[in-house]
Amino acid sequence: MKIALLSKADASGGGASRIAEELSHLLNNSGHTAHHYLSLKRADNCTARSLYGSFTWGRPLRRWHHLIKHAGFPELVPWELLPLYLQQIHHYDLIHFHDLSSAISPLTVRYLARKIPTVWTFHDCSPFTGGCLYPLDCRNYQTRCGNCPQLGEWPIDTRWDFTGFMQDIKRKTAQEHCFWAVVPSSWMVTQAMHSNMFTVPPHIIPNGLDIRTFKPLDKFVIRRKLNLPEDRFIILLTAAYLHDERKGIKYSLQALNEIAEINPYILLVGHIDQQTRSSFTRFDHFCTGYIADNRQKAEYFAAADLFISTSLAESFSLVTIETMATATPSVSFVAGGNTDLIQHNHTGYLVQPKDVAGLVTGINLALTDNRAAEWGRNARQRAEQLYSHEIFLKNHLALYEQVIRDFRPQ
Repeated sequence: MKIALLSKADASGGGASRIAEELSHLLNNSGHTAHHYLSLKRADNCTARSLYGSFTWGRPLRRWHHLIKHAGFPELVPWELLPLYLQQIHHYDLIHFHDLSSAISPLTVRYLARKIPTVWTFHDCSPFTGGCLYPLDCRNYQTRCGNCPQLGEWPIDTRWDFTGFMQDIKRKTAQEHCFWAVVPSSWMVTQAMHSNMFTVPPHIIPNGLDIRTFKPLDKFVIRRKLNLPEDRFIILLTAAYLHDERKGIKYSLQALNEIAEINPYILLVGHIDQQTRSSFTRFDHFCTGYIADNRQKAEYFAAADLFISTSLAESFSLVTIETMATATPSVSFVAGGNTDLIQHNHTGYLVQPKDVAGLVTGINLALTDNRAAEWGRNARQRAEQLYSHEIFLKNHLALYEQVIRDFRPQ
């Protein structure tokens, strides 16, 4: 097969773009031809192609995207459609869209999906909202977006509320049944169906990872290498941006304050602002900053005893399966796709969102009778069974064959 994958950026641009890049490599390594098209190239070693035919042209076109977005119409104009046609996009057997927010117009999806077999993976909720990645407590998206509580916040960074209009465009695209919707978790199926855009539930393909990179390591050896304490209970907190309110770090901190007498060592992995970092001065801690290299990140994850995940919304937490694969279990909020990933009191511990007392119970239980190690072994086994790159590729190839077989041009 010859496949085009389209995303906002390369792997350095976030989890969704990373999934697209890894999938393109897996397809090429398995004997297929896959080209990754993106709007923003950040990594110097990235071999992906530009949506616009040239990364030189990309800058002014992204600028137009930015200006129209601030006017309240994000991704309204399909700037990338003509350049893609000039790059022979119509010669592919299948097109696979990934993260579109701030980069690709849903009108591009609609037009190309009428002509070419098309898959669109929803890595967040923006494909069926007026623009927000996660509605959180807002239910407007279930009828028609408007009076948006996230107005002025990325990616709806405008003062003008046209979220209803933008959702109408996406709803019209979905109602044409011209593309196959894919989501990584059952929670995302529920969210998508609540939007009333779909009559058929999206197809579920969980995200995958390299279980040979993310693997268990001898904790004493790796801690010595990383200059971490060898005789302390190490708790991991990690996110791309630890100060992101959606990641709920304040709830982790409240729980840690409740167990301060245990004297845990806190390992912080990710971007962090000074205010958030200062809130951990009570604890012995180390902050690595953001780690892009998967091998280095896997070492830090394997060095920890427990990962606390207090995110308030996740379509599918890549970091959770990464820690699972390193045999580091999670105490996690029941948020988004976490219920698909974590088996309660078997591969980790689940508590209701914002339940600090529940987090404390889970942490204390992890400390009891070597329970964290037991959960970690079970978590590694589950990662091998469900989330390897091999299974991830197999699931996509099976879907691609079905989509191509059933496609009828409009």
